[in-house]
Amino acid sequence: MKLTRLLPLPFAATALISGCATTPGACDPSREDFLNNTSCLASGAYQQRQRDLESTLSAEQGRNRAFRILLADLELEKTATRSDLRAQQAAYARAEASWRQIKSSLAAASSSNPALATRVRQIDEDLSGLEAGKRAERDALANRVRLLQQELDTGIYDDI
Repeated sequence: MKLTRLLPLPFAATALISGCATTPGACDPSREDFLNNTSCLASGAYQQRQRDLESTLSAEQGRNRAFRILLADLELEKTATRSDLRAQQAAYARAEASWRQIKSSLAAASSSNPALATRVRQIDEDLSGLEAGKRAERDALANRVRLLQQELDTGIYDDI
């Protein structure tokens, strides 16, 4: 008869222990702690932890989608910029070739005409200045592209 009176005691102890306050952050199902795990299960902390983790996952997936959209936009911009750059380089090459042709045709005349020689020299200097400015701008853009490539290589924009 004493044995039957003692049986409900473990169940009462478990119920008493499971009534202890636990927080979702303290509940980790991978920990091997029977009393804590029982308390977490009974208090609903495991369910709250799961909801919290699902919420965090959802927020991170949203950020990931935003980064993917940004990356796609950057790829489109890169393609457009490359196309624009090629068109500008071709136009610059045509203008430079045209200038060289005009300059060579004026070489004889400019040697006898100081005003024409001065004008040709000014145009040469202006073209050199423009070329230097474009070179600096191109180098700055190349640095930005290199930084973006490093970010992509390190996986900053990868799936989480």
